[in-house]
Amino acid sequence: MKFDLKRNDRRAFLVLVLVLAIYVFFAEVALPVYDGLAIAADSALEKEDQLRRYRRAVIRRADYGQLLEEARRRMEAGEGRLIRGDNASLASAELQTIVEGVAEVTGVVLGPRNMSTARKKDEFFNEITMTLGFDCTPGQLVGFLTQLRASDKLIAVRSLRVSPHEAVDGVALGVGLSKDVTVNLTVAAVLASATVAPPDEG
Repeated sequence: MKFDLKRNDRRAFLVLVLVLAIYVFFAEVALPVYDGLAIAADSALEKEDQLRRYRRAVIRRADYGQLLEEARRRMEAGEGRLIRGDNASLASAELQTIVEGVAEVTGVVLGPRNMSTARKKDEFFNEITMTLGFDCTPGQLVGFLTQLRASDKLIAVRSLRVSPHEAVDGVALGVGLSKDVTVNLTVAAVLASATVAPPDEG
């Protein structure tokens, strides 16, 4: 059987064959090659990032010893600011000595004091508190708190209540009003050793 294709039909047939060949080329050759190159590029970037991190770790390895030594020094310096907790009586005495020293420097006359037993602050540290009261001027109170904060040991003010030493309505006319205030506060110190203190239920 003989096909007699006209010129236009022959041209259309050749274009169709060419388009089909181009489609097969891209579907079977070009696109798989492109996908393979994209995967290889991603893998290369990942390997490059891993190599960069490895080199950074190798460079910093020499610094690890210095970092550990610096961390040890800072830990020792921090522990030096804590009151020793291996003996509760000595810890209470040390806190009381610090507060009395601050009072002496600022000219404050302390009233009765109440020391608590050591209580567990967390899994590493205990805490003791001291509640005290005194009368002083506002300037003395500021100095007392400033000196307490500047202490070598880590001491925090847990509560503070300040009230006038004399009620305003109780002062007679013509009599000067006292500028003194009555202070009640609780200070706390962290102990360096969390020994057998019971858990804090408060």
